[in-house]
Amino acid sequence: MSLTTQQAADLLDVSRPTMVELIENGDLPAERISSRLRLRLRDVLAYQQARKQAQYEALAASSDEIDDNEDPEVVHRRLTEARRSVSARRKAKG
Repeated sequence: MSLTTQQAADLLDVSRPTMVELIENGDLPAERISSRLRLRLRDVLAYQQARKQAQYEALAASSDEIDDNEDPEVVHRRLTEARRSVSARRKAKG
């Protein structure tokens, strides 16, 4: 089954221009039919699943075990360091 860029954008909850950008960047394969772009449903669903997995991994990487007896400032500092580490890895990827 093929989708228009608007249908795929609706499915991923992004704007149509963002969808076109994903296609142009090579993040999602698309086929040009005349002047229109078409995407396969299975490609869009696979991208959606991969994006979800990446979000879960980023969340796990930026979390920390918190003990109720810990000083809130120490916890805040550790969480800030974890977020900075994730941000640095993201910037290093490109």
